Amino acid sequence: MHLSINMEQIFPIRDEPSARLMSLKAECLLMAGVISEHEEQAVLGKAAKVLAVSDFIQAVSRHDETPAYGAIAAN
Repeated sequence: MHLSINMEQIFPIRDEPSARLMSLKAECLLMAGVISEHEEQAVLGKAAKVLAVSDFIQAVSRHDETPAYGAIAAN
């Protein structure tokens, strides 16, 4: 019997580190039989969105630091 759980409280995903940690937590809880595969997939989907945004922001930040971009931005 599965109890209804509040996914936001059990798996708080706010940034890149928490997304990675909650993905691992979901995998462990699935293997222990605490959550269903559907619940794990919901957590992994939310984490993937946060990680994709984080990767995009890092790519833009690296682009902003290139010498060519700095010369363009100075003009």
